[in-house]
Amino acid sequence: MYLEPKNRHLLVLPLEEEVEQTTIILPDEYKKPKSPYVTCDVLGIADDCKVEVDIGDRIVAERRMLCEVKAMGETNYLVLENYVYGRLQDE
Repeated sequence: MYLEPKNRHLLVLPLEEEVEQTTIILPDEYKKPKSPYVTCDVLGIADDCKVEVDIGDRIVAERRMLCEVKAMGETNYLVLENYVYGRLQDE
């Protein structure tokens, strides 16, 4: 099932951050602080979006503004175009 984004939203797939393999003993309740930014692949774009990205582009967005939507047994992620900081490009 495909969630078609509307109202200036982008359907995205957040990418997992790479973790360095360093061994440090920390308390069980310790959690490494997450970056305020997240890298995502664009899976869909609402028709009324003005941000210049295409499906398949990789973007940087504000992590706290990523909305997790669970519907019909699937999890989708949406972000409003205002919270896209930029598009990553190969040089």
